[in-house]
Parts: sequence; C-alpha cells; structure tokens
Amino acid sequence: MKHLLFSLALFALQGGIQGQTVGTLLNTELAFDGYTLVDPMGTGNTHLINNCGEVINTWTSDFNSGGACYLLEDGSLARGCKVNGAFAGGGIGGRLERKNWDDDLIWVLDWADDERHHHHDFAWMPNGHVLVLAWEVKTNEEAAAAGRVNPQLMWPESITEIAPEGSEGGTVVWEWHAWDHLVQNVDASLPHFGEPADHPHRLDVNFANVGGGGGPGSANSGDWMHANAVNYNPTLDQIAISARRFKEIWIIDHGTTTEEAAGPAGDILYRYGNPEAYGRGDAEDQVFFGQHDVQWIPDGHPQEGALVIYNNGAGRPGCECSTIDVWNPPLLKDGNYALEGDAPFGPETWSWTYPSTPNPGFFSSNISGVQPQPNGNFLICQGAGGRLFEVTQEGDMVWEYINPEGNFGVVSQGNNPQQNNVFRTYRYGPSFPGFEGRDMTPSEPLEGPDVWGCELYPSQDSTSALGPVLQASPAIQAFPNPATSRLTLSTPQPGTWDIYNNTGQLIFTRTTHHSSTLVDCASWPEGLYVVAFHPRRNDFAPSTLKVSISH
Repeated sequence: MKHLLFSLALFALQGGIQGQTVGTLLNTELAFDGYTLVDPMGTGNTHLINNCGEVINTWTSDFNSGGACYLLEDGSLARGCKVNGAFAGGGIGGRLERKNWDDDLIWVLDWADDERHHHHDFAWMPNGHVLVLAWEVKTNEEAAAAGRVNPQLMWPESITEIAPEGSEGGTVVWEWHAWDHLVQNVDASLPHFGEPADHPHRLDVNFANVGGGGGPGSANSGDWMHANAVNYNPTLDQIAISARRFKEIWIIDHGTTTEEAAGPAGDILYRYGNPEAYGRGDAEDQVFFGQHDVQWIPDGHPQEGALVIYNNGAGRPGCECSTIDVWNPPLLKDGNYALEGDAPFGPETWSWTYPSTPNPGFFSSNISGVQPQPNGNFLICQGAGGRLFEVTQEGDMVWEYINPEGNFGVVSQGNNPQQNNVFRTYRYGPSFPGFEGRDMTPSEPLEGPDVWGCELYPSQDSTSALGPVLQASPAIQAFPNPATSRLTLSTPQPGTWDIYNNTGQLIFTRTTHHSSTLVDCASWPEGLYVVAFHPRRNDFAPSTLKVSISH
C-alpha cells in the first residue's frame, strides 16, 4: 500500500514538474477548513479562497496594498492602501478603505499629510472603532530638544483611535504617541533625563538608526522605530506593537484617556525581544531579528493567552532563517507585567517554535506573518515569494499555497510568478458571521482550472480504496533551492530519502537516522527533481517536494 501511495504521489508530482507551480500545492484533512484572504502587495485586488484555491469573492481597489487587510463581521473588507505623500518609508499606506461584500466602497479614511502617515497595519476594534498606526514628524530641532545625539528628522510612532462616521473619516477618540515616553542620558538639562536601564518602561531616544541604516526606509527618511504591526486585546484592553528597528514588541495600556496616555500611564507596560534597547542586555540577548505581526493567541488554542510572532531572521547569527515563536509574557493579575530588579523582561525561553531547528529553507527577510488556527495549527505567510502554509503543533505541514498574482497580473499554472509578495494573510472559519447569507459558491482558482484533483474539506475519518488515511506527512525541507553543488535535506524523523529526475529515474537513495543529509549534486544536469522521504513509521505518509538544480 505504501509503495502504491508513493507511486501515485510521485506521478502527481511529476505532472507538477511540468506544470504545477502556483495555487494550492498541498491540502490535507489536518488543515483547518476555512477561507483564506489573499492580498497581493503589488495589485489592487484582494481574494477570498477556499483550501483548494478556488475563489469565493474578490474585491478591487484603485490603490495597491498598503499593508494589512481584514474581513469584518458584517462581511465587509477593511484594507490598507498605498498612497504617495511626504513620507516614503517601507510599508507606506496612508488610506483605509472599507468595502462591502459586493465590492462597493462604503467608508474611507485618508491618513496622510505633511505631519502624519498611516503605514503597515491597523486594528478594527469590537466597538467598531479603528486603531491607526502612523508615523508623525519630529524636526531636527525637536530631536535635539529631546536629547537625540546628532539630531535629524525623526518619525516616531503614533496610534490613533477613530470612530468612523458616515462614508468618510471619523472622530478621534483616543491617541498615544511614542514621543511622550522617551528617556535620554546625555543632557541633564533636557527633559526625560535618566539611564534607560533605570527607566525600562520608556524609549531611549538615542537607540536605533534613523532612515536607511540597514533597515526599511530610504536613506533620507526619518523612519526610526519602524513599527509594522498593531494588535488589540479587548479582554486586557491592551495594545501590542511590533517595532522592527528596536527588535522588540511593546505592550501599552488602552484603558486610559488621551491625557493619561501622554503621561506615565501611557508608558510601556511590557517589552520583549532586545534588552539592549533599554540597557539591560547586549547583542547576545537579542531574540528578534526583523520581526513582524505580533498577535495574542485566542482562547481555545493550545497556547491561548501567549504571544506569537513571525521572527524573520534578518541578521540572525549563524543562519538567516525565519522562525515562528510563541512565548508567555509574565502577566500579573492587575494587568501589569513582572519585572525583577535590574533583569530584563522575561521569559527566557519560547513555549513553542517552528521549525525546531532554524534552516535557510524557511526565510523571508521582510513582511510576513502568522495566525493561530482554531484547531491548534498555525497559518504562516512567508511573505517574500507569496508562500502561505499551515503547520500542526508537531511542525508537520498540512496545507501550502503559492500566490499566483504579482505586479504584472496572474500567471497561469506552470509558470513562475514574479513579485507576488503577500504582506500577511488570515483565514476565517465556515461559521464566521460575515459569511452568513453570502453566496459561498467557488469559482475556479486564479491560475486556471484545477487539474490536479485537490480534495476540499476531506473528512478526518475517511478511508479510500487504498486503505486507511495515514497521518500527515512529516515536514521535510531541501536547501538551498535552487542548489548548485550541494543540497541539504532535513526532516525530524528517521527514514529513507529518494531523489528522482524528471523522467522518474531514481538517482539517489539513502537511509538516515539524522535530521540532516548532505547530497553532492555538482554533476547532476540542471533541471527539476523530485525529493521523496519515506518515514520509518508505517503510519506516516511519504513526503515529496520539488528542487531545482542550477549550476
């Protein structure tokens, strides 16, 4: 049976060698059945697809993606849009659009002028208000007055809560400004003087580069903190912020007035990722590397109450590799966070991480995100290259999709997409309120008709003529891909590796008890190959993937 299953999988994959390059590449019974929102960055289109990549609905805009987009519980789409203005940093937005299910524009917010500019993200709150993440301008003179050494134009972050009104704009009901929560240790005559280590709830005005400096933003921009995510927790009434330049996430209190938020009550409640940013560590203590998309994990998930982040791995020592990291902040009963003596904020270790061993086969230097799923899985957006995939608690991949739409349109099946990046993605279950009363009849995938026989919503206890349904295939990886002279194969289980050329000829086989296997491919002809892994355990299905050899 195992040989027959593998032969069928190999036959399908050999067909894929000739044509399957985009859309749903993998869908199993262990994936969470739902509808995934795909918003290609270089277009004005947003698509809702099922697990087989079939399109349920599409929204259009005159503006390219300006970061995050979300489905709201009335079935409308809230989307960040990119508009040009006085600001030119990475992740620029400037406009929020809300469109109903039928693609009619029902509300718009323009948040871009000479003093401020929305970027990256926003958060729609249960009360119907929206939290807008934005840069604001501070001049050279203001930077000098705040104690910045070598002062220059700076764009600190702000968060503004807006109550939408009518079809455009709304009323500002709450504000928080990072500039109100500084510390500096260079001039006792200036405000906020003190040692950052003695004021861990404040932000060191002299930490992190401004502008290009090895991170997003042009060389003459004022991009300083480069926040790229904002997430609201209604139970705690707190806001989490991802600050890429600081290599940290921050949590602030939303249960304040605007006036209170400008004072000590608006200081940082909790921060994590880089103790050097507040003088309680050094470079060796840094655990975030260009991170994106911090979220609280909802109730019902195995890691409920924890925080999860896409840790991009840009500049990670030893390996530019991405990871998905989960940790439990030291939350106290009063809503504050434990901080002992002169130690940094904890914890010291992750509560869950994927993959268990970082490797270059999973890497996106920027954008990207992760969403916890109701069944305990994690939906991952490897943003550069538009790869979306889902993994179980055990790290097994159970769904995979490649976005077929790039800056120059949709590619047909068999072609390789170009500039098909996706900032972030979300999946919504069949019982999501926004789907009630909607026509959820699917149309064909973006890339064209499905000729690979994707099975939609397979039953957990189904059987077939081939015998019982096996457990999910173990996660396997091959890197670099494309490879030139050497190929590293990686899997957490013992078993046998086989590699086939594009005619189906077996050219390599090796049984391994180790996590990594090195393959010398320097003499192999250029082209595509099938890598197959047979786990030693008979209750696991074989795993297959494609690799390219290019000398």
